[in-house]
Amino acid sequence: MKIFDVRIPKEVYGPIIIIISTVIIEKIIKLIIKKVFNPNRKHSKLDARKVLTIQSLLCNVVKYLLWIAAVFSILGVFGINTAAIVTGLGVVSLVIGLAFQDMLKDILAGVSILFENWFAVGDFVKIEDFSGTVTSVGLKSTKIQAYTGEIKIISNRNISAVINYSLDKTLAVADISVSYESDLDEVEKILKLACTRLKEECDLLVEEPEVLGVQSLDDSAVVFRVIGKCKPAKHFIVERYMKKELKKTLDKNKVKIPYPQIEVHNEK
Repeated sequence: MKIFDVRIPKEVYGPIIIIISTVIIEKIIKLIIKKVFNPNRKHSKLDARKVLTIQSLLCNVVKYLLWIAAVFSILGVFGINTAAIVTGLGVVSLVIGLAFQDMLKDILAGVSILFENWFAVGDFVKIEDFSGTVTSVGLKSTKIQAYTGEIKIISNRNISAVINYSLDKTLAVADISVSYESDLDEVEKILKLACTRLKEECDLLVEEPEVLGVQSLDDSAVVFRVIGKCKPAKHFIVERYMKKELKKTLDKNKVKIPYPQIEVHNEK
């Protein structure tokens, strides 16, 4: 004799099973994607950048597709004709397109950024007036983190012009001021000898720095320009290093570097 005959309707357990299954499947697929597109494998730097970006985009695509399928499955459990909904989407596609046109623009722009190699995860870029490292490239937006920690989130459709410092070698520029009383030929000779030493001591430089000569004649100084090709996105570090070492070299050779001075006359 049956004492209890409790039947749980499929409308209760069905959605729960679908949601749990979707979460598990999403995690498994994302693990597979991260394993297949692993930036720690033996790739060139450019490959590693693209691998991270493709990984980020694929994870986003999987998430959206799985949860859309889950929603349709749950509707089916409740007896809603999902086939009719899909057919009806053709009728209302224009309305949906108008409502989500910005989202579609973001997605298309994200795909374009990837395949045209504008930038990738890990690149140091400048977009509008914001500079930083790309931390994420998604279907809708891109995240950039400045060296001071701020994170800017930009809709992909709004990215129209990008300065990418990571695609190729960058140029470090150091302007060095000396007094008008200095022997300019001697100063240039000292700077050239220093540049030879800089290349040996700085691993970020890919070529020996070059002394271009006198850049400008300022009010109280003659300005020499020194440039050096360095590894991608390392120009700021190299510029600071070059200025410090060149200043030390000029001090050692007793070359005067001018600075603003105030003369006070005490009239009695």
